[in-house]
Amino acid sequence: MKNRYMFTDRRTILRSAGASLLLPGLASLTPLLAQAQDDSANKTKEAPKRLCFVFFGMGVSLPPKDHVAHNDWHWFPHDLGRDYTFTKSIAALEPYRGKISFLSGLSHPRTRTMYSHSTGGYFLSGADPEAPAGNSISADQLYAQHVGVHTRYPYITMASEGGIGDFRRPNTLSYTSSGQPIPSIGTPRAVFNEMFGVQKGSKADIQRAFRRDKSILDAVAPDLQNLQRKISAQDRARLEQYLTAVRALETRLDRAEAWLGIPKPDVAATDFTLDTDPIEDGPTSFIDAMYQLMHTAFLTDSTRMITYMKVKESPGGLAARFPEALGLPHHHSLSHDFNEEGGFERWGQYDSYLSERFAGFLKMMDETNDPHAEGSLLDNTLILYGSGTSDVHNPRNFPLILAGGKNFGLKHGHHLRFEESVPMTNLLLTLMQQLGLETDKFSDSTGTISEILI
Repeated sequence: MKNRYMFTDRRTILRSAGASLLLPGLASLTPLLAQAQDDSANKTKEAPKRLCFVFFGMGVSLPPKDHVAHNDWHWFPHDLGRDYTFTKSIAALEPYRGKISFLSGLSHPRTRTMYSHSTGGYFLSGADPEAPAGNSISADQLYAQHVGVHTRYPYITMASEGGIGDFRRPNTLSYTSSGQPIPSIGTPRAVFNEMFGVQKGSKADIQRAFRRDKSILDAVAPDLQNLQRKISAQDRARLEQYLTAVRALETRLDRAEAWLGIPKPDVAATDFTLDTDPIEDGPTSFIDAMYQLMHTAFLTDSTRMITYMKVKESPGGLAARFPEALGLPHHHSLSHDFNEEGGFERWGQYDSYLSERFAGFLKMMDETNDPHAEGSLLDNTLILYGSGTSDVHNPRNFPLILAGGKNFGLKHGHHLRFEESVPMTNLLLTLMQQLGLETDKFSDSTGTISEILI
């Protein structure tokens, strides 16, 4: 469907993008918002601790110091500490200076020499690509195991392109304990239907359907186990992927049945732009709708763990065409043609656009009182925003912004730079510990990062 935010001119989109940062209020959530403001009696003893990862692929504009674009279009702030200046690439985030931190220098040592378009799959795991499994559990799934019992959905994994993609260009950030990819949900409509759609039929009919599906799975499981012992190692690996999917479906069916007697939040589909085409209509309403759904999921306590792959690490993906819909070159061209006249500037303009969309999400989170805890949703949610490459597909010095988590002991307002010897998994471990996960090791971590803590 067409919408009124269609842009065909680059100057128009870059000038007008900020206008949609104030997203429309959700009429169906008014009771929840009122409750958050007026009903302190509903504060739970165990306040929700939420975690959110937002990923964008293909890096950022980082013109060198001697380049004319360096001062304006360098994604990282030029100065360290608290007295840094926002460049044009990140200017939309300046209102949240006291609630965000820029982190530079971090990366995953074991993926620094791999094919750069595959790095998105390791962003939250830091796994060894040469290991037999190929990947390992991602941070979101480890945290979901800890916190998922409290909500209808242990986690929600979203992307601008759904499914798992392939191992070289994954469409998901989420991986199981056996290193298998978890399919992402790829459109606002599908995300809404998953979280807030109402199942048709009586409770008894739905229960019968659940039990029928589970009995089918139970019937095929022994045959699959027998088959596993008779096939080659390569085929066993493929079968294990299928078995992982079967086990996940079993868990999902069990969980859905357990929550069957608890109604889903009454959220109206008309409050969202669910069917926008990100290319024909422009990506603004598509991205903003995904952010609105994330905000609503946290507000309704439908989940406490969300990942969103806003832009995958791939030159051929749908999201790689987002800049074209805004009047800019293809994303892959932006990241390769920086040496052309105006190249860094054009790339920086797209960085600025993505920063504006993220700023809109922070605004929603910051301006919504938490119905279940003291402070805002942002105060009770840790958000890590970033990419698995810096410039020109370089899997080092990840562009990272840490936001929120005021009530979890985080301090903000600074730009911190780390030595390359510090793995990004130290950051992931620190975040999970601050959220209550009792572990002293994650992937190849060597310790925690005290600099981000009060």
